[in-house]
Parts: sequence; structure tokens; C-alpha cells
Amino acid sequence: MKGILESTSHGLYCVPGDFHIDPHLPVKRAVVTHAHSDHARWGCDRYLATQSCEALLRLRMSPDAEFRFLPYGETLTVNGVRISFHPAGHILGSAQIRLEYGGHVVLITGDYKLGSDPTCTSWEPIRCHSMISESTFGLPIYR
Repeated sequence: MKGILESTSHGLYCVPGDFHIDPHLPVKRAVVTHAHSDHARWGCDRYLATQSCEALLRLRMSPDAEFRFLPYGETLTVNGVRISFHPAGHILGSAQIRLEYGGHVVLITGDYKLGSDPTCTSWEPIRCHSMISESTFGLPIYR
């Protein structure tokens, strides 16, 4: 992952792509896993998310922001980084984000659920070299 992602004060940053994933603070370009407030931060200039997440994200974010939405599985290349979204099974529009750069594939899960849920598309396994998984309840305050 070295050279692709780094942890910053604003959150997980994709160095070659020049975007943040689920940023903690407002940034210029945010790629978000889903519309919950701990993943989709208000105040970013531009958002990239799943097409299924569009209505929720537009309701929550500033109308001045720029948005782009992709269907699951479609690829977008940003500064040489191939980005695609894949179902996470957490809520409507939730996604695992697959990044491919220099032959290395990194998967960022955000929240996910392995069981079926009639309110959203079910989680699907994605091949990768490295995976970063959401671990909210791994914090020391949850004992």
C-alpha cells in the first residue's frame, strides 16, 4: 500500500489519485463508501459515490458541492488510479471501494454486512492484495 494510501489528519488519502476516502474533515475530493455522517463528511467540494447512494448523499450534503455517481462495478480512472464500487450490504448505496494502481489492488470496506438485507444490495467478495476494513467497534471505548 505504500505510495497509494496514507493516513492524514483529514483521513485516508490516496496519494496518486489526490482524493480522500471517507474523510474526517472537509476536503476538495471525497470518495465515500456510504451516506452515514461518519463516512460522508459535509463541506467537501466534490463527492464520488455509488449511484444507489445519490438521493441520500444529495439530501445530506451542501447543494453547492459537485457530485458524481457510478453504478456498482463501473470503473473510473483518476490520475492513473482505477476506482470502482462494489456492494457492501450495509445500507442503501453502501460500497466497498476498490483502488487499483501500479498493479496493486486495495479494497476499503467502510461498514459492511455479510447477511442479506432487503433494503440494499448484498455484499460481494472482491479479490485484492490489501484490505482496509471498517472497525468502529474496535475502538478502546467499546469494551
